[in-house]
Amino acid sequence: MAFQDDERENQLTELFQLSQSPDRARADVDAYLELNGIKYPFELKTTSRGSVTTVRDFGPKHIEKWQGEHWLIGVFDASGSSLTYCLYGSPARMQPWISEKADYIAADFA
Repeated sequence: MAFQDDERENQLTELFQLSQSPDRARADVDAYLELNGIKYPFELKTTSRGSVTTVRDFGPKHIEKWQGEHWLIGVFDASGSSLTYCLYGSPARMQPWISEKADYIAADFA
């Protein structure tokens, strides 16, 4: 049984007690962790295949959005129904990957 990304992301949101803006659109921050009055932005990704893709219509706005975001990746079993484990990427840890993606698309948007 295949699960939609939204359903799996909702599982991550609940598990890690994250919040989402009620009027959130596709291009907005996926979720926030609220600690001591500070909202930390999170990019949520899920996979049941062992790899994670970026987004549709990937471009400079995504690079800008991802700067400073924390990443939470939920890895599900092959059926997509059971969460197996999660991976966390801090903004500092994700920066080399984000820079690599920015370099990759730079010529297309120059």
